[in-house]
Amino acid sequence: MNVSIDDGPRNVEMVEEGDSVKKIPWYKFDNVTMSRGYCTLGIGRGALVMSNIFLSTSLILLASEEAGCLNEERDEVVDDCDKKVYGFKPISLISNIAIMTGVLSALFMPLAGAMIDYTSFRRQVGICVAVLMILIQAVQIYTVSSTWFPMAMLQALAGFLYQVQVLAVYAYLPEIATTVGQQIMTQQTALFTMTQFGAQCLFLIVVIAISIASGLDDVNTAQVSQGIDVVWTGSFFYWGWRLLPNVPPRHVLPEGRLLLTEGFSRVYHTAKEIQQHYKRGLRCYFAALIFAESAVNAFTTVAVVFLDEQIGLSGTEIGLFFLVTLLFSLPGSKIGAFVTAQTNPNTSWQLCMLSLMLFASGGAILLDYIPKSLSYLWGAGIGLYLGWFYPTENLFFSMILPKDHEAELAGFYVYCTQILSWLPPLIFTILVEADVNQTYAVVAVSSFLLISILSLQCAAPWDDILEESGRSAAKRIEE
Repeated sequence: MNVSIDDGPRNVEMVEEGDSVKKIPWYKFDNVTMSRGYCTLGIGRGALVMSNIFLSTSLILLASEEAGCLNEERDEVVDDCDKKVYGFKPISLISNIAIMTGVLSALFMPLAGAMIDYTSFRRQVGICVAVLMILIQAVQIYTVSSTWFPMAMLQALAGFLYQVQVLAVYAYLPEIATTVGQQIMTQQTALFTMTQFGAQCLFLIVVIAISIASGLDDVNTAQVSQGIDVVWTGSFFYWGWRLLPNVPPRHVLPEGRLLLTEGFSRVYHTAKEIQQHYKRGLRCYFAALIFAESAVNAFTTVAVVFLDEQIGLSGTEIGLFFLVTLLFSLPGSKIGAFVTAQTNPNTSWQLCMLSLMLFASGGAILLDYIPKSLSYLWGAGIGLYLGWFYPTENLFFSMILPKDHEAELAGFYVYCTQILSWLPPLIFTILVEADVNQTYAVVAVSSFLLISILSLQCAAPWDDILEESGRSAAKRIEE
């Protein structure tokens, strides 16, 4: 699974200007059980995502050990080691895991979506996937020299299961919105995001503190992280799924159709409708989304490899890097809101992606020539741009979403974020295996954002996009 500040679309709603909004005490959610369950599951997912950082550094070290790429103290990877294990360089391991996760998601997410939408087993799917994920996390506590390769394969499967879990949980958003209304839903989604953000930060702080206090190496830090994650995520997943109810199917499977193929059919027909009726805005948005999400998700994955191998940070230091990134995403969201208010979501998102691409690429190049301690400044800048990136992406989507198509396009949105998630890690692996400096592999991954910018350049002026969506008179509540 990818390390990410945000793991999917927030259900941002728009209301008429002047409507009053009721304040919500934290976690009470007006005693709406579904809202509390959704928030609780987000706390569990926050720890799950962050534990991936420490496991990744452990896998790289163990793969390098088997390949014979460690120094005499056997605690660091030697530079320019060309030895391979299972046909690849050890530093390609994490990107290969991301490739496998991406391919599994692209192939099977429509089927998972059909099971969630066309059957009454949405909750059962979510629970089964949650149990499998916790079992994998528990098994991965025993990630050592003799087990690292099967643990890496399990990690690829866990990444796919994570996406199915997210899909099952997000399917409850329309029911929550119907229960509480659009005004309250706007506040609740902000609380959902902040709660998961807090869980991610707290988990990182706990693991980093234990690692520093105990003087743990990367392998032992990963084992501690996985152990804490099993208890943390297992507890919150159990609690969260107890709060979420069984629900009837969202759609009825048409007569003569097969559940196995209906998800793919829906993706095709949705894409066809967008091509025919929403050429000026929504089509360009989804084209940009495919490449933007693949780039950002891949960047946060390959950054672990880059910081470990190229810069020389330990697993604990990489955890601290991502803690800095998370914290700086908060002021980044404020910057994004300001720029969007001065322009529009399309222009703001393009400026964000251009800035992120240049900063990520330039920073990666510069880090080859400056002390590694300054990598935290790079992490702070990345956090600023990611804090700008995700809210703007979600606001753009919410403002051009055609009325009465919310549920259908929300599922299509999730699929678009995954369909090419395998390609940037594949390019990273190819370049690394060809002995290209990792710095330029990071630049290549970041360059996918340029395709997104060019896609948005093809969109109509902002007022025309709003007119096409039927939402030109709507105004969004600032969160």
